[in-house]
Amino acid sequence: MLPSGVFVKSKLDDLVSSLPGRLIGTGPSRLTVVMEPEIREFDVVSVLELGQWSDEWCFIEIGGPEELTALVVQCLVEYEPAGEVLSCHYRSEAGEFSYALFREGKPMETFEVRGATMETVKFTSELRKVPLQNLLKASDFMIESLGILGINSDPGHVGKARKTRMQVNLPGRRTLWQMILGATSSR
Repeated sequence: MLPSGVFVKSKLDDLVSSLPGRLIGTGPSRLTVVMEPEIREFDVVSVLELGQWSDEWCFIEIGGPEELTALVVQCLVEYEPAGEVLSCHYRSEAGEFSYALFREGKPMETFEVRGATMETVKFTSELRKVPLQNLLKASDFMIESLGILGINSDPGHVGKARKTRMQVNLPGRRTLWQMILGATSSR
């Protein structure tokens, strides 16, 4: 079974050192990143947990709103693009499978299935042609496709290694007073 999150072709130390700056540079003003936060169970926060998935790939597990996932992908794809980034959404119980592969900031392959009856199937690729019948079993197709890219469904011994946490504090909406007093600049 594949996890939902973002895979980055990188070494963990390189990703840990560059991700906070990328998030702050790409995200909204007043966004902050706290390394290795103390998180209690009752805290509702946006947390990224980074770990080495395989010898080539790191995995970023994202806990928080969907806008945080979009921000992580955006900062890796648009802001000094990482070599390879793969956003993965795998929810077999809901019949939702999707991934998007980017190389040097350019979309190379996308796959999306929504609904248990495969109501919507979308696949585009700059890398390969796939017969329609291969898309009929969405979960198998996704696992096979990610395996071709070097991402296996089980991280093995590398995936159980050291992990790093980051807390991302997304700013709330600006109050009327902040807007009136001139706090409307984007940075």
